[in-house]
Amino acid sequence: MSRSRLSDHQTTVRFLVIGMIVLAMLIPLAMVEGVTEERQSFFDMTLRDVANAWGNAQNLSGPFLVIPEEHRRQVKQKNGSLVWRTQTHNRVYLPSRLGMKAVVTHQFRKRSIYEVPVYLAQLRFEGVFPALDPENLNLTGVNVRLDQARIVVGVSHTQAISSASPLRLGAVEAPFRSGTGQAWIGSGVHVALERYEGNESQSFAFELQLKGTRQFGFTPVGGNTEVEMTSTWPHPSFDGNYLPESYEVREDGFTARWVVHELARNLPASWRVERREVQLEDSYAWISLFQPVTEYTIVDRAIKYGLLFIALTFLGFVCFELCTALLFHPVQYGVIGMGLVLFYLALLSLSEHLDFGLSYLIATTLLTVLISWYVRMMTGSNRLAGLMALIVAVLYSTLYVLLQLEAFALLVGTAVLFAGLMVLMATTRTLTQRAG
Repeated sequence: MSRSRLSDHQTTVRFLVIGMIVLAMLIPLAMVEGVTEERQSFFDMTLRDVANAWGNAQNLSGPFLVIPEEHRRQVKQKNGSLVWRTQTHNRVYLPSRLGMKAVVTHQFRKRSIYEVPVYLAQLRFEGVFPALDPENLNLTGVNVRLDQARIVVGVSHTQAISSASPLRLGAVEAPFRSGTGQAWIGSGVHVALERYEGNESQSFAFELQLKGTRQFGFTPVGGNTEVEMTSTWPHPSFDGNYLPESYEVREDGFTARWVVHELARNLPASWRVERREVQLEDSYAWISLFQPVTEYTIVDRAIKYGLLFIALTFLGFVCFELCTALLFHPVQYGVIGMGLVLFYLALLSLSEHLDFGLSYLIATTLLTVLISWYVRMMTGSNRLAGLMALIVAVLYSTLYVLLQLEAFALLVGTAVLFAGLMVLMATTRTLTQRAG
């Protein structure tokens, strides 16, 4: 390390060299980012394995009342004779009122170093199916098979059903069976009714217990639907076509309440399956019970700021050179740059085993001690070593704030850039005077 002051030409050359070293740090940063993506892929694979074994994201649809209708009509043969043909069509009826109370408790399934959050949902449904329209019951040539009526509930992953109570319809109880028999619903369960009294409204109630991961969705199919949910998961995300009327998020969980009127749903009160194509996914309300921001996501965000903070750290050394008689060798800049890159690798490895805040504190402390010790060894000055430690601590404290912010991350990042530019302007203000 030379102790002679730089000439104007040397200053320009050194700025170019340091800039090339900063850009060269993109290579080790990209390598660390590749390790981060690989670890994220391992976590995603673990998540999929646990979800397949425990239960994946659950989407509930229904309940629907499905009643077959036999339509008789005359068909003309090629020889001119008329014959009677019977075709069976399914008509679907929606509840006039639907209430659901859901209690969702979460737990963790550990595999290797990864912990995957899963949930258990205890659901209670109650509501009313209205009296059937007399016009539909008395159509000419139509035989409404009330003895073959069934109530179906769509469940996206039936293998994760823990239990199901019998369905109470009026004073009658009937058990659920697997399958829906309806292609437009998909997988689920059903209750076959021996006889449905269509001339009067029928109240119903049943309970389901489901296991799942990441997401829980439901369809507000009632003429008036009210859903109350209580959960121990403290990081919900509400999505889909219907947001809750009210909700409260606490450290120990959340509560939410949906109220949906039939005018807001994209489904009629009754329809024939063969005449109407129904897209149930257009009528879902979703609650995400999985926190998408993992430690890998945060570390990846930190790496994306890596080049900026390497450049700002190098700026501190450039200011030392311009304000003192010190000249740091390019190799020394490269060594410091590698130390700055290792900070992200240390943060990644620590965050897999410790809380992210604690991991960041340890990684920052290691980096600060390492660079300040190196400056002390290079310069023999405790004052410069302490000043460099302060600069590194302030810079990486700022990075931590950036990682915690979402809405104001761009604003704070821009402010940091302006601050760095102002420091560079202050330390290079005498270069023009030297040229004169």
